[in-house]
Amino acid sequence: MADLPDTLPAGALRLERWRPDRVDEVLDAVRASLPDLQQWMPWAQTMPTREEQFQALANGEAAFDAGTDFNYLVRECDTGEMVGGSGLHRRIGPNAIEIGYWVRSDRHGRGYATAAAGALTDAAFTHLADVERVEIHMDRANVASARIPGKLGFRYLRSDPKPKTALGHTGTDLIWAMHRGEWTPR
Repeated sequence: MADLPDTLPAGALRLERWRPDRVDEVLDAVRASLPDLQQWMPWAQTMPTREEQFQALANGEAAFDAGTDFNYLVRECDTGEMVGGSGLHRRIGPNAIEIGYWVRSDRHGRGYATAAAGALTDAAFTHLADVERVEIHMDRANVASARIPGKLGFRYLRSDPKPKTALGHTGTDLIWAMHRGEWTPR
């Protein structure tokens, strides 16, 4: 079992672990961003019901406790408002973890995804002793998301074919990586 903090600082943001009692604010953020999310996120192809979102948050909480997936809400420190989601996902093999992120549509362009991804990279290398590599994947057409790993010093590795599971997908993923010894904590 991994021991990641329930909250992570990220500059003007705070990352807070998923909890089922946050269901209504998560639904509000998803609803406000659904057309954008549908372009890139397989889970956002339909608007979740309250029950579906509650169950997703409960499953995320259990996965966090088990050390298999670490999902966080992204919150502005000054307003307390939820402005996105981010996480560390153990789905790319041993000694590696993948970062995922999304930002509410009305908060795009403020550096929030970059700040969240930086905080998650710090957390992975600080708290997960088995992790030697952090990766960020995005569809080739997701130009905004593709700028983030470069800003953090990640190296572009390769492109891989991937099934089209969201409206904007091209079927090609871009993969960026950071190795433990290369990372400078933020």
